[in-house]
Amino acid sequence: MSDSLQNDQETTTNNIPVDVNSAAKGEPTHTGNPEVNPKRRNRRYPAEYKLATLSELDHCSSSSERGAILRREGLYASIISEWRKSRDAGALSALNKLRGRKNKYDAKDTKISALEKELAALKGKLSQAEAIIDVQKKVSEIFGISAQSSKKIED
Repeated sequence: MSDSLQNDQETTTNNIPVDVNSAAKGEPTHTGNPEVNPKRRNRRYPAEYKLATLSELDHCSSSSERGAILRREGLYASIISEWRKSRDAGALSALNKLRGRKNKYDAKDTKISALEKELAALKGKLSQAEAIIDVQKKVSEIFGISAQSSKKIED
């Protein structure tokens, strides 16, 4: 049985086992680790970090101190020069703005919408009060009670 396994698999020069039968069928021939290592993404630095690092580097008196900071932070001199150019151009101060969707409405618009809702509620109450007054008038007409006679009774 070990002979049949040896016949079905051969090793390449890299000692990777190769399935001979699958190679003849046009299937992948290596049986190595199928896990794919994720691609490393570029690091993103917030503007506050960039400005703090640049100010720390500006306060250094010798190049050995600057090198120590770069090693500590895991940065290269090329990225620092790009950060300096963008700082001098004023781009880093612009990066402090919040990202994402902008509000469609400002404070005035929210206040206006709140007042419109309040106005609609008050109009509803007014129409309800007018309906109640109309009903009271009809009831007083039915029973023959007038507003003037009720005032005389009270006096």
